[in-house]
Amino acid sequence: MESKKIDSKEFPILEFDESRVAIIEATNFIKPKEEFEYCVITFFRDVIEKMKTEGKLKEVACLHCETVDLPIYETYYQGKKVHITLGYLGAAGSAGFLEELIAYGFQKFIVCGGAGVLKKDIAVGHVIVPVSAVRDEGVSYHYIKPSREIECNLEVLKIIEDDFNIHNIRYIKAKTWTTDSFYRETKEKVELRKAEGCVTVEMEAAAFMAVSQFRNVKLGIILYGGDDLSGVEWDSRSWNSRSEIRINLVQISMRICSSL
Repeated sequence: MESKKIDSKEFPILEFDESRVAIIEATNFIKPKEEFEYCVITFFRDVIEKMKTEGKLKEVACLHCETVDLPIYETYYQGKKVHITLGYLGAAGSAGFLEELIAYGFQKFIVCGGAGVLKKDIAVGHVIVPVSAVRDEGVSYHYIKPSREIECNLEVLKIIEDDFNIHNIRYIKAKTWTTDSFYRETKEKVELRKAEGCVTVEMEAAAFMAVSQFRNVKLGIILYGGDDLSGVEWDSRSWNSRSEIRINLVQISMRICSSL
């Protein structure tokens, strides 16, 4: 199919190319592996380390880049094989690593991590399921036509909700703000995002949604309330030391992923 000429825009980020073929594809150097179908991507290194110490993980592959190696581990949830790996911080790295996981053959993903909250009444550890993301990052514009927001996979959303309801897990559905720069989360920007309905802020959701839509794979995201950006001053709330919450969230993610 002949590619279309791209017209120059005022801002390069708006120069979307509908072509499905890129000069570099992950499938050029990664070959699919058998039994690679279900994958949990977690941002909780402490949980991965604990599972390794307990002998629950077997390394079966590894994602490489110049600065970091992220192993892919095989594990089981109630007798069903599931794979798990650490996420890459930030939208661009997350998009690239998701491309490589898809090239390996994975088709069903649950991402779990923490997020800053923009509403003070959301407690540390409260479960949040993003239904849409404000695209205040760059990578999603290379996968999906420019728009202010991107929506989640509704089929996966229903599976997550059904699981939470069956297991009496309290949660909220919410719009999230995906940003590329946590050191530029200014008071004015926070107020703007709150005004348009954002409840959380993180750095990867829009990218995960965009790549999964482009590649036609199933992906859902589960977050928990972390640091608080809703007030005049930042409050860390010791969010990254809540080990029990993080362990439970990974187990929940494995359960849901294995049912996709």
